[in-house]
Amino acid sequence: MRICFYAGYRDLKGGFTTLLLTLIRELTAMGQEVVLINFAKGLIADELKKSNTPINLVDMDTVPWKDMDQHIFNTDVIVAVKFVEPYRHFLKINPRVVYYDINDYICNISDYKYGIKYPGLGKKLIQQLLSKKGLVFMDDTGMFNLQQYFSIRVADPVFLPIPVNAISENLYLKKICTAVDTVHFTYVGRSVDWKMMPLKKILDDCAHSDSAVNIQFTIVVDSIKSMEQYISLPDYLVYKHLHIELIENMLPSQIDDFLIQRADLHFAMGTAALDAAKMGIPTVLVDYSIKPFPDSYQYLWIFESKCFSLGRNLDKISHIGHMSINTLINEVFDPFKRKNLSDNCYEYVQQYHTVNTVAKELIHACNNTSFRLRDAKSYVPFYFIAHRLVKSIARLFTKSVE
Repeated sequence: MRICFYAGYRDLKGGFTTLLLTLIRELTAMGQEVVLINFAKGLIADELKKSNTPINLVDMDTVPWKDMDQHIFNTDVIVAVKFVEPYRHFLKINPRVVYYDINDYICNISDYKYGIKYPGLGKKLIQQLLSKKGLVFMDDTGMFNLQQYFSIRVADPVFLPIPVNAISENLYLKKICTAVDTVHFTYVGRSVDWKMMPLKKILDDCAHSDSAVNIQFTIVVDSIKSMEQYISLPDYLVYKHLHIELIENMLPSQIDDFLIQRADLHFAMGTAALDAAKMGIPTVLVDYSIKPFPDSYQYLWIFESKCFSLGRNLDKISHIGHMSINTLINEVFDPFKRKNLSDNCYEYVQQYHTVNTVAKELIHACNNTSFRLRDAKSYVPFYFIAHRLVKSIARLFTKSVE
């Protein structure tokens, strides 16, 4: 059995890229054969080379999709985070599938293009996945959505929490923290609306903090230009206690060093939150939304997370935090509380999110699934004959116009 991953982008930085890198490195180290469908000249391949990770890479620059099924076998297991259109090339080979619910869109599993939705097909597909042990969850978000939209209750869910590399000691406590008038905040996230709305809320709270402490806030994004669509940084220049620094386009391999050097308090969701907490950096978990955050929004520590959730969609559920920005600053500035916070963050990651534990569970899930790609054929519009006919007609029309 080989475990296969697909990433259809070349250079996208973010939580999914980090997750792939972490899992691939660990699975390979454990002796598990891994296949990655991606780009030889791309970010993931470059990062794997840096760690000397041998990988069976199917290069999308040189292998056309019509020939892709020559590289995937019937005995393989595809770990899918979405039933994407290119998988139709594997229907003849018919590999097994583990659907890894890592986002907030499992109820859109059978959606088509142009806003066309097929919720009835989606429900049937999910029931098939569950009956054949082909569905695993990152946290309870997917379970909440299935119950909310499809009235499906998952009796015995399989969880594969976001994995990170284990750190053998609490690195943050080895730092000498001598600052008495400045606290160093960090935030890491892509410049998309649902990750920028929480950042704007944090900056607003910092700006209006009545603490006497200065805040040095370092923000890492993939695109400063995109960030400026949501956040007007000049608005914060009038607040003399708040100093903002921007860093653009940081590689995944650079994150750890950056955080341990810069962060006394880290704000993030998902993998970016674990990157700090695994080293003992006091980490505040933030939620996400495409809308402005409510004024009443408050924060919680990552070790207060429930059911492996590392950020919830505020467009669907209310926030459950209990701390103001002033409380966070005061707690981090108290040496005794800071040590306890550091220990709690570090131990939380050690207990629930180490990659070795998650990788073993993934292998177990791949061995157990009996769901095959062809089982999805009746429920995913991209695999319908009608879809192929429409595409063929569109190509003929395009050629005739030319």
